[in-house]
Formats: sequence, C-alpha cells, structure tokens
Amino acid sequence: MSGLAMEEQAIERRKVASVADPVGVAASMRALLQEHSAACERERRIVPAVMEALRASGLFHITAPARAGGPGHKLITHIETVAELAKGCVGTAWAYGLLSGVTGSALALPPAIMERLFPTGDELFCSASAPSGKAVAAPGGYRVSGRWGYGSGCLHADWALNGVMIETDQGAERAMAFLDLRDPACSIEDDWHVAGMAGSGSNMIVAQHLFVPEELILWTSRTPPAEAVLAMEGLEPRDRWPMEPLFPLGVLAPMLGAATALLEGVAQAMPKRQVVGWTYAGQSGSEALIGMIGRAAMEIDSAWLHIRRAAGMLDETAQHRVLSGFDKAQIQADCGYAMELVRTAGNRLMDVAGPGAFALSSPLQRIWRDLSVGTRHNALNGQLSLELYGRAITGQPSNIALLPAIAPAPLWAETK
Repeated sequence: MSGLAMEEQAIERRKVASVADPVGVAASMRALLQEHSAACERERRIVPAVMEALRASGLFHITAPARAGGPGHKLITHIETVAELAKGCVGTAWAYGLLSGVTGSALALPPAIMERLFPTGDELFCSASAPSGKAVAAPGGYRVSGRWGYGSGCLHADWALNGVMIETDQGAERAMAFLDLRDPACSIEDDWHVAGMAGSGSNMIVAQHLFVPEELILWTSRTPPAEAVLAMEGLEPRDRWPMEPLFPLGVLAPMLGAATALLEGVAQAMPKRQVVGWTYAGQSGSEALIGMIGRAAMEIDSAWLHIRRAAGMLDETAQHRVLSGFDKAQIQADCGYAMELVRTAGNRLMDVAGPGAFALSSPLQRIWRDLSVGTRHNALNGQLSLELYGRAITGQPSNIALLPAIAPAPLWAETK
C-alpha cells in the first residue's frame, strides 16, 4: 500500500460522526437520562446505558471542525445541546459538556498531533487546566507528575489535557500536556463526594513520572497571537474562539438546563399540589405563587439573553475582529450574572414547590442540589465577575489571573 493510501486510510479511520441537529438529538434523549439520573448521582459517573447512547448519537463531536469530518457547529449550539441534556440529568450533562468541548478542541489540532491522539477516532478528552503538574525534560519529551482536582468526565476519558509548569532556561513556563489516562503512570483518585453535581464524576487525576512526547505539549507562549490567527487563511470559526471565555460558558450550560427543568417540574405540578393550611384549591389558585413562577421564568430567560450575547461574541464578532480585554471582561460578567440569575430562580422555584419537594424521593431536590453546587464554581462567581466588569469600566487593574489585561474601556467611560 502506498504512503498516500495509508494516510487516506488513517484519515478515514479518524473521521467523526456529523450531527445536523444536536439540540434535537439531545432532546430525544431526555427520557433516557431522566430514567438513569438517580443512578448517575449514586454511582458518581455517567452510567453505561447513557454513555453508550451518547457515543452512538455522535454528540461528543459536534464542535469538531469540518477538516476532521465533524459538523463544526457554533458555540451556542454546543451550549444549547448541553442545556438540553441537563433537563434529563444535570451530572451527565456537565460531564458531557467538558468531554465534548475538550474533544472538539483536540480534533482541531494539526494532523501530526491528531494521528497520535485519535488512533480510532472514538477517543474522548477531559481537562483540568490548573498548572498543578510539573514537567521535567527527558529524551524526546517530558516526565510529568502532578495532581489535578475537579477532572469532570475523567472516568470516561482516554486523555486529559492538563496544566503543567515546565522548567526552562528562562524559568518556569506554563503549558498544557496531553496525559494518556490509560498509561499505568496515570490514575484516578476517587475523591468526588459532594452534596450536588455528584454525577459529573469530577475526581482527582494523578500522574507519576508519566512520559509525554514533545509534540503533545502545548506551550502557552507559542500560541499565535489573536491578530495572526484572524489573518490566517483556511481556518474555521472555532479556530478563532478565544480561550479565556470558553470554560465559564461551558460550565454554565448545564445550569441553564437544570433551572429550566426545575421550572417545568414545579409549574406542571401546581394545579394538583395543595397549599397546606391555606384556602386555595391548589397552588395555581394563588396569584402570589403564579407571580413567583413568572419571575423565575424571567430570570432564566434573562440568563439565556446574557449567554447568547456572550456566545455571539465568539461565534460572530471574533470572526471579523480580535476581542479586546474589555470584551472578555464583559463575557465573564455575563456568565457570572447569569449564574446568579439561575441560582436565584432555582431557590424561588423550590419556595413555590414547598417542603415536600425536599423529600429524597423527589427529583426536584436533586436538580436543586445540582444547581446550587454547580453555580458556585469559581469560574462563575457572580460577585467577582461583576467586580471585574466594574474594574474594566473604570480603568482599574484586572482581578482575574486568566485575563490580566481588560482595557480598553468603552469610549463613554474614557470621556468621563
């Protein structure tokens, strides 16, 4: 077989499934996810029946670029897909969102790296980006050791793209390393015992002197500047998504779905649910409770408006100009504020549902716990995100390590 034929065969082997309507596919799986949601929480992972269905659906590859055989869907489509899955099971949706997002990023890498990462095309990737690992130079690559917490989806992943610090002649330098989780030098420490979001399986990833080839190290300092990427020919839209806003947008997506599921569950039960000790025939007879439902729905709608604006900055604006530090600060504020809105909506809805909704037999309390814990992720801290936005508006220094430069402020701020 010729070299060209072998390469064509390898490309064909790595092609991924292309899903035209991932949100619709996710909606069709809601009943399955609901059926297994209690088991997902109990087993603290996506259960086998759901994992098998997700793999068969092709949803893990919805942001894969066309050059990898994928559909190259927009970021907002990925967010909507994760949110739709969360209506059935929040923990599953959280793990799916991280696995599909990181896998899509891996599928966008150059062919030489793809060949090593995707020998079958079915590989899945998780990530823990904090640079809590250390990489030491070795012949042909590096020996990596470290412990990375909050590895959502790691129990289902083949690879982890984790943050490391590498000692160089210029000092310690930050990078991301692909860790082969199937290697005996890697292990998963079962430490994810939490009040909510148990199903995300966000356990500790551990590596002890794992060899990582040079080509599987992504150096932060070697990333082309955004201006250069914008000018490159032949790129696809996802290639121009800036890195900083991706994580907060990704982890917020299941929270949007959780809040919507809680709204639907509470609203549907209102006509038959009694208000013990009061004279209403049912909850729907109370104007006060009906008004609380309306307010919760508006809070969820408002959260979606902020997230659609934020995602639009990546899907649309970033395709024709480089996003400024101020733009990214606004996106972070959109995410933090949306988080506050959906958590408030969730608490309001449980006020309507009443004490009976907190029984362990009620699925509402599980959704509420997932929502309460998930919206407390540091990447979604509302107060700190709003402080960041205020700092950007008033020309003060950034308060977030991932985004050190948040200028320029808009013209109206500069002229005051």
